[in-house]
Amino acid sequence: MFRCRPVALVLVACLLASAGGVAAAAEVVVKNDSLVDGGTVAVQAGFVANERAAAWLTSPCNGRIVAVQVFWQSASGGTPPSVEHSITIYANGTFPNPGAVLATLEAPLMTDGFMNEFRYLDEAGTVPIDIPVTAGQRFVVSFQFDNTPGLSGASVCTDVNGCQAQKNGLYAIPPGSWFNSCSLGLSGDFVIRAVVDCDEASGACCLPSGSCVSLSASQCSSQGGTYQGDNTSCGQVSCPQPTGACCMPDGSCSVLTAAQCSSQGGTYQGNNVTCAQANCQPQTVACCFEATGGCLNLTEQNCALAGGVSGGPGTQCATYVCFPMGACCLPDGSCLEDVSPEDCAAQGGTFQGDGTTCGSVNCPLPTGACCFATGFCLPLVESDCLLAGASWQGAGTDCADVDQNGTADECEAQTCDGDVDGDGDVDLADLSGLLSGFQTCSGNPAFDPAADFDASGCIDLADLSALLTNYGGLCR
Repeated sequence: MFRCRPVALVLVACLLASAGGVAAAAEVVVKNDSLVDGGTVAVQAGFVANERAAAWLTSPCNGRIVAVQVFWQSASGGTPPSVEHSITIYANGTFPNPGAVLATLEAPLMTDGFMNEFRYLDEAGTVPIDIPVTAGQRFVVSFQFDNTPGLSGASVCTDVNGCQAQKNGLYAIPPGSWFNSCSLGLSGDFVIRAVVDCDEASGACCLPSGSCVSLSASQCSSQGGTYQGDNTSCGQVSCPQPTGACCMPDGSCSVLTAAQCSSQGGTYQGNNVTCAQANCQPQTVACCFEATGGCLNLTEQNCALAGGVSGGPGTQCATYVCFPMGACCLPDGSCLEDVSPEDCAAQGGTFQGDGTTCGSVNCPLPTGACCFATGFCLPLVESDCLLAGASWQGAGTDCADVDQNGTADECEAQTCDGDVDGDGDVDLADLSGLLSGFQTCSGNPAFDPAADFDASGCIDLADLSALLTNYGGLCR
């Protein structure tokens, strides 16, 4: 049976076992016990060397175990410090048996009357305790004795307000196995704790610029933003957009967002700028006069009242050409001179710039489908197609094969007037076929309907004329 002695009015001071341990703002002490400053503990004096006391703890958050704490007390106080065997952090396991070892701190130096805290696994303080945990994860912190404390020695302690089920265990010798501490008569929970450094939650942060980023609350605050709450996303929030003075073309001013200002044709003066600070002035544009070709910088309103033609927002006479005239390249590759941009566009052409001439520009020749005797098709200008002895199908035609039969549609043979034998061209064979039935009509054995191009029922001069018109060409 384990024996304990209650010790009242305990000062719960914390003694760091290694220098340099500084608690972070997100650290949480995880415990089962109820011990507070000035509280009462029961010193558990019944342990012998190599026995262990353990607490089953639950992480309150996602984070890392960064320290362990063990309250160490003797009945009378003031016992010399002692080096004990170890403190081990285990996975949950199946109560009262811990799971796999996660980390072990060898030879902890225990000081009487203090909450002894350890942040490093080695005595030199170079290997920090750093064990990842998730919210709700159970783990075990176990203290193993190297010395038998005896009735007057310092030992681990429990609180005095009851032993919670499946949260306290001990390893007894004999028989060398784990037991539920509560079933052995312990009246409280072991004052064995862990320190978990919780990951700081993140969420949507509305920045002063109106943009949204995902940050922690502290990061958001440091950038002057407004935190929208843990686990919120930028897709869930609508950040208010900053406003400022917006100068309108007529010189008036409104306080708008940058987007609103732009949509109304204004010029945004910057976030938080007031209209008084902006001192908006009417905007001028290049105003052209057809009678003289002259130009004045006027407001849009004054330009209209003066009968001028506005060059539009952002134009100024110093850089704006009022009535440009120049060369115009037409789709067929030809060129027109002394044409306005409007007249050029009306003819489907491309204006080459004010003051240009056809001699100073190079209008590109139009391309079209060029059909080779092999059935192959290339987009070429007419001269290049004819140079290759192929058939050019006209400006703007292409080599598309819409019916996907392997031959460009423009290059597929078609029947036409004069193509008696239907081979896609009009040649001597077609003329011979027509003449063999010339001046015959339907009902005559010599009549060939394929030579009756006008479907008159007779092969006559009209059919011969149609053949001769297309003679030597392809049916395209």
